Amino acid sequence: MSGHSHAHVSARVVLLATALTLAAAAAELLGSRRSGSLFLTADAVHLVAHLGIFGILLLPTSQRHERREDVAAVGVLVIVSLIACGILAEAADRLRSATGTTPSPAFLALSLLGLGANLATAYLFHDPARTRWSFRAALAHELADASITIVALAGAGAIALFAWSWVDPALTLGVGMWLIVWTGRLLLRRVRLGPRAWTLETR
Repeated sequence: MSGHSHAHVSARVVLLATALTLAAAAAELLGSRRSGSLFLTADAVHLVAHLGIFGILLLPTSQRHERREDVAAVGVLVIVSLIACGILAEAADRLRSATGTTPSPAFLALSLLGLGANLATAYLFHDPARTRWSFRAALAHELADASITIVALAGAGAIALFAWSWVDPALTLGVGMWLIVWTGRLLLRRVRLGPRAWTLETR
């Protein structure tokens, strides 16, 4: 597939998704500071990491587009992997030490803002996912993120009913593990297939 054979989406749509993502992340970070929820912090950082994918969408098509997209995609995956490691380490430490306050379950409802940003991004990836495996995987990732939000809301219910302090770091651990699985799978595909890993899915 040549560098001229595809364009992603309009810059206006990408910037709108970026604004929604940043707004959701800012609200979650504020809620995290007020409630002490590690999960909200992890989800906010996770949302900000999506900005790297938006940057790939804004890359101009040119003769070197395929190479630029390949480098950018690998770079984003490596950064998200490092973020995931930090999330896992902090969550594991909270679980081992059993420190930290139990966050108010009402604050975990802020994760619904993240859900909105995920669904907006999924819509953004719909067209490029038809021809680009990288965006097909990103679309699946966004939809899976939506399921994490549903689990988080169930966790908020558990905190409200039983005041379990381990629920918040356990949810955070789940976020970190999901990111490791997602980035690891894509990086392994890149190693196995080279730059063509991001084009049409091989059979």
